[in-house]
Amino acid sequence: MRLHDHEYQRALFPTALFLLVCVLSGCAMVGPSSISRGRSDYSEAINRTEDEQLLMSIVKGRYGETFTFLTVTGVAANVRFKTNAGANVGFGPNKSYAGNLVPLSAGLAYEENPTITYSPLESDKFAREVMTPIPLDSLLVAIRSLTQGGDLFAMYVERINNLRNPDFFNPIMSESSSRFMSFVELFKELYTAGVLDLVRDSRKEIEFNLVIESYAPQYAQKVRDFFTLLDLTMPTDDAKDLLIPIYFGVKIGSFWGISIRTRSTMDLVEILEASVEVPQEHVRAGLTIHYPPMGLPGKDIRIISSTERPNGMSLAVKYRGYWFYIDETDQCTKGFFRTLRWFWSVSISESVDKSAAPVLTIPVGQ
Repeated sequence: MRLHDHEYQRALFPTALFLLVCVLSGCAMVGPSSISRGRSDYSEAINRTEDEQLLMSIVKGRYGETFTFLTVTGVAANVRFKTNAGANVGFGPNKSYAGNLVPLSAGLAYEENPTITYSPLESDKFAREVMTPIPLDSLLVAIRSLTQGGDLFAMYVERINNLRNPDFFNPIMSESSSRFMSFVELFKELYTAGVLDLVRDSRKEIEFNLVIESYAPQYAQKVRDFFTLLDLTMPTDDAKDLLIPIYFGVKIGSFWGISIRTRSTMDLVEILEASVEVPQEHVRAGLTIHYPPMGLPGKDIRIISSTERPNGMSLAVKYRGYWFYIDETDQCTKGFFRTLRWFWSVSISESVDKSAAPVLTIPVGQ
């Protein structure tokens, strides 16, 4: 039995309404999923380009050239949804439109228009941030790493009491460097054993203390060696816990305590610049800066160069016809670069004025 036209329209209306509700509810589902997908995509793109920008600056620094940084200060992703729903209804004799009409139709359009805001890193505040020695609290966090604590200590610390840890090899200070390495190994052993720790002090004039406890009799001799390396006189009572004040700076004269001088972020940048393996043709042409042999902080790191795009790379940039990259299996260099990137990011966050008008805002098209 065939429905009359008005009966057909009445039967069609609830179905069309239901379809419209489904389309609109689809917007609600697409919205959260777009956030989930878009957030990770933007984060990964920003992270990758920041790494590439920093590596490019290191490579160009080895060639004695300047580099301007642009940091992302804002990402605005505008999402728009368009929906439509419709129904085709025929009037008149059924044979006029039978088979030519689509009873129901619906559509959903999704469009995303991101806008990226950049600011250049050229302020005096940023320069001061990257040239200021790394704070002691960052050192405290670093040495608590079970896998890289000792390496990060050697990376951060330039001098502790009379033990020196130069950026580059110096024959005059080779003995001091050797003793510094012995100190780092002893520090790692005592820390891992739970005998030694760094703790924050409530007094303003002393930021941290080094605590040595429960060390006798098993570690008594190692603690004595530890004090000897620091040129400190150890108390005769092995049963007594030891509390040694830590000062930020250089030891001048005689005092009972530990003075630490750390490297700056720019010091770490220079060490990485020296680790770049530049092509010999560029060396012979005088295009690159010459560095002496690496000291303890950078002795195991390297940035490789190749004429072909490398396979198995963690990070790579192309410059002067060569690819410069970090091998994905080189955990030492990756760890050094990761630490530098962290301090670099902290310097950026401390110096960029996000309230100022953006210097460059780019709408990204499809």
